[in-house]
Amino acid sequence: MQTIEKGSTSYISGGILRKSIGAFYERIVGSIFTKFVFDDETLETLREYSSKGRIVYASLQSSTTSLIIFTNLLRKEGLPVPEFAVGFSPYFTQRIGSFIIRGVSRLVAVFSPERDRRVTDEELAADVISKGGCICLSFLSASLFMRRYVDIKTDNLQQLIEIQKKTKEPIYVFPQLLFWNRNPERSGAIAKLEPTGDMGFFAGLITTLKSLTPGFIRIPKPINLKEEIAKLSTRDVARVTSSIRSRILEIYNNEKRSVLGPIIKNRGEMMEKVLYHKNVLNEIKKLSSGRRGHEKKLRRSAFKYYNEIASDFSIVYIKVFDSILSTVFRKIFDGIQYNSDDFRKLREASQKAPLIIVPAHKSHMDYLIVSTLFYQNMLMPPHVHAGVNLSFFPMGLIFRKSGAYFVRRSFKGLDLYTMVFKQYLKTLISEGYSIEFFIEGGRTRTGRVLSPKIGVLKYLIDAQLEGYSRDLNFVPVSINYDRVLEEGSYDKELKGKEKNRETTGAFFKSRKLLKRNYGKVYVSFDDPISLADFKKKERKGDELPAAFAEHITKRINEIVVVTPFAMTTAAILLSSSRGFSRKILDARLSMIYGYLKYCGAPMAESLAGNGAELKGAVDYVIKSFRDDGILKSLDVEIEASAREGRAEAEDVIVIDEEQRGRISFYRNTMIHYLLPPAFFSSAILKAEREGRMDIESVSSIYSEIRELFAKEFIYSGVMDAAGGGFKEALNYFQSKGLLTVSRKKIKLNDGASPEIKGFAGIIRDSFESYYAAADTVSALKRGKTARKDVVIETRKNALKMYHLGRIKLAESLLTSGYEGCLNRLADIGILKETAPGRKNTEVSLTNRKRAVEFRDRVAELMPDEHQ
Repeated sequence: MQTIEKGSTSYISGGILRKSIGAFYERIVGSIFTKFVFDDETLETLREYSSKGRIVYASLQSSTTSLIIFTNLLRKEGLPVPEFAVGFSPYFTQRIGSFIIRGVSRLVAVFSPERDRRVTDEELAADVISKGGCICLSFLSASLFMRRYVDIKTDNLQQLIEIQKKTKEPIYVFPQLLFWNRNPERSGAIAKLEPTGDMGFFAGLITTLKSLTPGFIRIPKPINLKEEIAKLSTRDVARVTSSIRSRILEIYNNEKRSVLGPIIKNRGEMMEKVLYHKNVLNEIKKLSSGRRGHEKKLRRSAFKYYNEIASDFSIVYIKVFDSILSTVFRKIFDGIQYNSDDFRKLREASQKAPLIIVPAHKSHMDYLIVSTLFYQNMLMPPHVHAGVNLSFFPMGLIFRKSGAYFVRRSFKGLDLYTMVFKQYLKTLISEGYSIEFFIEGGRTRTGRVLSPKIGVLKYLIDAQLEGYSRDLNFVPVSINYDRVLEEGSYDKELKGKEKNRETTGAFFKSRKLLKRNYGKVYVSFDDPISLADFKKKERKGDELPAAFAEHITKRINEIVVVTPFAMTTAAILLSSSRGFSRKILDARLSMIYGYLKYCGAPMAESLAGNGAELKGAVDYVIKSFRDDGILKSLDVEIEASAREGRAEAEDVIVIDEEQRGRISFYRNTMIHYLLPPAFFSSAILKAEREGRMDIESVSSIYSEIRELFAKEFIYSGVMDAAGGGFKEALNYFQSKGLLTVSRKKIKLNDGASPEIKGFAGIIRDSFESYYAAADTVSALKRGKTARKDVVIETRKNALKMYHLGRIKLAESLLTSGYEGCLNRLADIGILKETAPGRKNTEVSLTNRKRAVEFRDRVAELMPDEHQ
């Protein structure tokens, strides 16, 4: 019998045939299926492992069409191409060619004096692998299942395991999924063609033509076959094969769900699950008190509430919206900086439990950017928790179709609405959807991460506790901007102007915001936090929602990227001086940059280096502010020294006082990193004024300042630890040679004063805001006053103080600082609040003497910038 050489017909399970037989078909497939791509993570994985060991691709499909698409894509990317494929169904010309070759071979064998044996698939595969080549195996071929199942020798995976046992080097098995499109699978669909279905030429063509979403091939991290075999306790090859097959199928299913999301229930089906749930029906029964007519009315209300809330997800809208947003982002941003490895972690976490994406909220761009990044990195975008104010036409329709569900700001007096919303949220969780919500409740106007609101978080925790999901993986996210689109409106709101309502008219007027450039966007995803693990570790009981919210918020703060705008603005605002030279600015920047590097704060790529690159980043910020009239140049003639004998001109940069508050937003995004040296420097200056420069006194003042601003800032882990960051700050100033500690006494060294005063200046506006608020509160009349009226009166008082020179910084006039002081006064009992946290909150002064003492103490702690 004729010997079959590598590349010829595979007799056992239909391996790939000679190219000459299918060359024409390959050209057809290659010319039609041209839009398939690898995702970035797949490319990185393949390039990483291409030289580590033997490669085997484990395909979910078994059609030759899918094999050709895959091999063409590998060639295009310069990656190892399989030399041999097993388990793929031969197409028509292959079957004819195989029949002819077999017939000729047998005829030759009759007349041949030699009787050669046939070469099996296993031998061919082993030969390719031993010589460093790669092969492709199909594990799920429906058409070849019977042959594999009945004739054990044709089990491709079992053959591969036998090869691994004879091979010293590990064989890396890459599970390979071909997605014909990214259309989510829908329940109840008629004549559906699954995105990952095992399709031939015509079915694949119809599927790709029907969809707006392009096809792609995904390959996750490989299985090290040698390690997997060693892990298993049994040597029974059948049991080893079964275990590894189950592992591969699990990977297939997990990857499929991470890309396509859960099976989409149609709107009617979701409505049935929510409105017919016993929780909703019991609430209706309780509210109706047995009155039939009232029950019908309540059911109509529940139906209305559901339609007001629920999303109506459509992958077509996602695709079109992504195309539009990508164009917009390219126009208004210089790029979006993120770590692609973060999406690997997200993908892995999504395969264990639903993802709950929790970004800090700085701009309306936040949820658009997150959804776009998910879609572009082959992850199903999350359902987004959005305020009902965003449901205006036309954006409301687009957002709803893109996965947004809309929620009212207040649930007060709406028991049935609350129940419908909670049940909708629980149903999303039970179906496995990812959800995105903003833990601060709304956008920050200050730039700082705000204290968390626990309402939605509590509902999600309840869903997990009630068994709607075994676990939830919460993902803290930080999104920072060089410039935010809402910069101007935030400044006006913090100066007392009412927030503009989102309307169709406002939407069309806002188009002018899209005509300028806002620099870069910096997105950071922290490691997912397992709710189940957190519960086991913390055991907080009823305090769990608040503790978990605080933990998430701190994690967000720890991944905030320091941008060039944040660092430069911090340097600009260090003093009340309207003008400064570039030399002075560079000295301030060096001081801030040095500490940020010391404490390991995450930096924008443009700040990673030193010298020219760093200077270029700062120049870009100054130019941007100059273009907006925030900064201006002033040429000052400097008299020449007698030695030089000529005049020189120094460029002085002048800041518009009215704009200080506007740009303080950017400094505030990273101010939490600078709090230890800022508190320490303020404590040093007060201790120096009082002549008690010992460790104990400075530490005591530091702790007092830290306690004063506990409601103003979200402290890092270092500041929450014992000592509150005092020791770390002391060590930093010692390492810089700015101070010396001897016998528990602190001595400032020569040259320390500029940095000490500089760091203290970082929080001076917070001191001034607290001083103005405390002064206003100490003069309150008896009785209750609306909290919002106290804020208004504080701003009026602060304006008077500013013009009289009692406070120096224009950014101290922003209302955000007053809110923090009122929170602190309520916390220590100087103010009494009724209905705290609501719009109609009222306050009353409990002790005027204590209020005056608090104000005076703030004044004593406040550093004098001219000290």
